[in-house]
Amino acid sequence: MKGYYCVLSIFSAACCCQAVGAFAPSHYAATQRRRILHQRAVQNDAAEEQPQKNIFNTLRSNLKTAADEGFGTRARNVGDTMKIDDTVVPLCSNLEKRQSLADRGVYPGVEYLICDIDSEEEVDRSVSIRPAYPLRDYLERSDWPVTVAVADVPLWLAKATYEAGTAVGTLMLAGTYLSIAAILASFIRIVVVPSESMEPALQPRDVVLVTRSILPPRNGDVVFFNPPKELDEAIANSKVGKAAAAENVQIVSTKGKQFLKRVVGVPGDRVGVFNSNPYVLLECIGDDCTYRVDRTGEYSRPDMFDDESWNRISPTINTNIHEDTERLDRGEYFVAGDNGFRSVDSRVWGPLKKKYLFGTAQWVIFPANHFGPIQPGPFSVEKGLTTERN
Repeated sequence: MKGYYCVLSIFSAACCCQAVGAFAPSHYAATQRRRILHQRAVQNDAAEEQPQKNIFNTLRSNLKTAADEGFGTRARNVGDTMKIDDTVVPLCSNLEKRQSLADRGVYPGVEYLICDIDSEEEVDRSVSIRPAYPLRDYLERSDWPVTVAVADVPLWLAKATYEAGTAVGTLMLAGTYLSIAAILASFIRIVVVPSESMEPALQPRDVVLVTRSILPPRNGDVVFFNPPKELDEAIANSKVGKAAAAENVQIVSTKGKQFLKRVVGVPGDRVGVFNSNPYVLLECIGDDCTYRVDRTGEYSRPDMFDDESWNRISPTINTNIHEDTERLDRGEYFVAGDNGFRSVDSRVWGPLKKKYLFGTAQWVIFPANHFGPIQPGPFSVEKGLTTERN
């Protein structure tokens, strides 16, 4: 029996060794494959990074060389020191001479390889050159290399100096364009009219040119502005806003939006609203007063806002008690839409402060049938207004 167990143990051990022996090469091979794949991935990553490093290293080296030798027309002329196998760039600013050189196969701004130097003397030195890279078919010649006197070319630049100068020039040009774009963006806006609030002067989807206000806006100007906080407050206090608050519903915010409205009153003007129409008190002789009225008309849902929005001064102006009109303070403007039926404006939320203004709308630039300066608003000069006039 002991012999049986001994044989069985030996057989089991042999089987185990055979199994381990069969598994070990397979596991080792898999490990090696993973290691090789990892090494290849690392090499590929390094190969991708290498060109970028080479580009930056080359640019840094070229800039250092150019800093030592100068840029542009102040760069050092290597015509007297260039050697065989050097790469140089001929430059010439004279148009007639450029054409003469081009006829001989010397194209300013093209890199050339020095094939031979006919004389080592500075006087009467000439070189045989050919392009360092293939050119367009109409520039190629059958007689490369061509021979040219060094003195015939006004300026010979080393390749590093030329490349560094080109890079710096490109960066300066890009910076100039970006600066111009930034300046224009800070002074000019192209605006699409979003609603009917300025009809008929501005139609929905009209494209308008807006310029930043340098001088204060005048009465009748159409201004482009950010929404004042008073507008959100007026919406929150409207019937819709109160109903939304009661239902715990978030109403749409005006944040990020911008508006176009017409200036009705400027700082110092006495303004008011009567029968939904904004007005400015112009003058009074005794009890005979003259008003400039902006006939915007009634809002589509006047009950949405407080009644004083549509008759802002009490008593109303038909009583000719001009002392009760509201005077605009410094930096305040009264603005309204030409189409009062669709406009929520200073009638509802009060004067617009200067800090919210961006600029003044100048022209409609699209569509073509609306092209031109913005039409004037619905103003009229009136005396002794009464409730029957609307």
